[in-house]
Order: sequence, then structure tokens, then C-alpha cells
Amino acid sequence: MMETDAIGENHFLADVLRLRGAAQVMMAEGAEPVGLLQAAMSAEIACVLRYSLIAVSADGLENEWVATECAAQAADEREHMVRLAARITELGGKPDYFAAHLATRHLPPEATKGCLPRLFTENLAAEQCVIELYRELSNHFSGHDPKTQAILDDILADEETHTSDMEDLLQTQLI
Repeated sequence: MMETDAIGENHFLADVLRLRGAAQVMMAEGAEPVGLLQAAMSAEIACVLRYSLIAVSADGLENEWVATECAAQAADEREHMVRLAARITELGGKPDYFAAHLATRHLPPEATKGCLPRLFTENLAAEQCVIELYRELSNHFSGHDPKTQAILDDILADEETHTSDMEDLLQTQLI
């Protein structure tokens, strides 16, 4: 797990860590599946907001590869959000799209100008935390809810691809 000192001003990572921590507490307390899936859905909402913001930022609009990559990742995260919302509904819950208390909503687009290496490094750290969240959730659902576990495993595979893509971008485009 990421050290708290490493978070710094990375509100995106702070959001994801907070959601992961809440999910860990819920798992330990034997919470209902809907609450756990809502935590994952909230993490996806944070990702959609973050990647969409970067795609339409000044740097995103000036660098086609930034806009393309971030828009594609936002679309993937949106698909994950919809899959989780559908599963929440199937389980008798009501998806909460508001995802209250996300600090990532408060990053103004002008704050991204000229900061692509930092932003992608922050994205990478948050994606790694999301991967851990999905691994923990998959293990939690293992053996008693194969449908939910399969959804989580599919999303996990996508998140691992996102991480690999960001690592490649940091090494090739943002050096």
C-alpha cells in the first residue's frame, strides 16, 4: 500500500485510498455486497472525472495523444462504472452516482497546464491502488458470488492494462 506521505497533493490517490479503506472496513465487518460494489463504483467515478478533465485540459487539447489516451481511459472507466451499477441493481441496491466527498472534482482544468508528467505519475499511483482494491474485492467474493467475482476480475484486467499504458507513456512520451 502507498505510504501516506507519498500522497502529498495527489487528491486523486487520496480519494482512491479513502474508498479502498472504506471497502476494507466493510469487508472486515461483513458488509453487504452492494456497499462494497458502491465503493468500487465511486472509484470508477473518480477515474472518469480525472481522465476526462485531463483530456479536455489545455495540455490535452494541445497534445492529441494526451486527449486520445485520457478519453479512451475515461470511456473504459465509465464502462466499469456502468457494469458495477448494473450489478448493484441486480443485487437489489440503488447505485449512487454522486460519489460524495471526491476531492478530484475540485482540480480546475488550468491546474493541469504543463503538469503532464506529474498528473500521469499521480494517475499511475491511483491506478495501482485501484488494482489492489479490485484484487481484495475479487478475493472477498471468491467462492460465494462467482458473477460478481467475474465482473471484478474483468475490470481488474482492464485496470492492469491502464497501468501498463501509463507506465509506457511516462517512459516514452513524458520524459
